[in-house]
Amino acid sequence: MKNNIKSLCILAYHTVRDSKNFEAHLSYLEENYSVISVEQLRQFICNKTKLPKNPLIITFDDGDLSVYENALPLLKKYRLPATLFVVTDLINSHKPFWWEEIEYYLGKEEGNKKVWEVKDWKNIELEKFLLELRKQSNKPAMRCQQLSTAQLKEMQASGFTIANHSHTHPMFNNCTREELEAELKNSKGQLEELGFTPDIFAYPNGNYSRLSETVLESHQIKVAFLFDHKINRGKINPLRISRLAVNDHTPLWKLKLILSGWHTKILPITRTLSKLRKK
Repeated sequence: MKNNIKSLCILAYHTVRDSKNFEAHLSYLEENYSVISVEQLRQFICNKTKLPKNPLIITFDDGDLSVYENALPLLKKYRLPATLFVVTDLINSHKPFWWEEIEYYLGKEEGNKKVWEVKDWKNIELEKFLLELRKQSNKPAMRCQQLSTAQLKEMQASGFTIANHSHTHPMFNNCTREELEAELKNSKGQLEELGFTPDIFAYPNGNYSRLSETVLESHQIKVAFLFDHKINRGKINPLRISRLAVNDHTPLWKLKLILSGWHTKILPITRTLSKLRKK
């Protein structure tokens, strides 16, 4: 089933450490858009309910503690709904995000390069690499305070939808069917047990495949989000909903440019010019 829409912007943040700039975002969005929840989008997709003029959705991926500490108070101040896509294996733990763990062991610069490299590996190879890093390093195991159930419940009570971002954050296009089944079984089961929203999903890193879509459908995932830096227009595939990549430190002028749609047209040109300069 596909649905037709004139224009729908969905913002995808990760962390919120620049509270002042993020508040400037929210002030602008509150004045110029109808900020809706993902549940309203689900109702539009599944039950053909109407959306308001200039609809926009605010989302956060992964579940970084800064979203609770810095984004939640500001969203409450402006009375805006949002969605947090959480990695369920990390809830109530001190486990680090695996990409931060790579940077911890290899150093910021080398680690960042390696993170981009391993995103193209088969998931089993990534898991083996992480095990070797931990085994060979002289550093103590990395610890990172993750969100607790109580914090997530507080966020939910304040207008957040706590939704599904997999169990361990693998690249879904690099997973076997068995790995995908395990990811969704575990994440859905935990979210259901905690009273959150298991059937609204964001692909880790935005990576998807036809196989992953098939597995999502078999687990009754109703809507799934990409990370493709596009505005939704015309027909919407419920399992390939576009989102716009933004950061808490994105200047307001750039946020406006991104929301206008011109950024996605200019970006390929600037990338081409950048490559030409390097030659």
